[in-house]
Amino acid sequence: MTNTNSLLPEAIISDITKTGDVLAQATVDEMLLEDNRINVKLAAIDRIMSAGDNQLTGKPHSFSSAEAIVNTDEQYQEYLERQRNAVRNRVVARAAYEAAIAASRLFAPVRE
Repeated sequence: MTNTNSLLPEAIISDITKTGDVLAQATVDEMLLEDNRINVKLAAIDRIMSAGDNQLTGKPHSFSSAEAIVNTDEQYQEYLERQRNAVRNRVVARAAYEAAIAASRLFAPVRE
């Protein structure tokens, strides 16, 4: 499909569209992971509280003592790694999109 309303080559327009779509999806992926993080964290706290007594006190874990060590939970660590990767993917997608926009400027007519 040729874009007759633009002075930019179709390949440039297509690249902007594709990289924009990738950026949009990367943003959605990051937001979904952040929205669900509290649920994963609460599940990790529950696992810690159910796993046994607090090694420091010899008493059952309270919510706050379990929360203090939640980053030691393997499943929570894996989730946080997924979240970090999602942020990285969004940053890379943003860079690709900005590069496509910058490339399009090479073809834009100079206005006087």
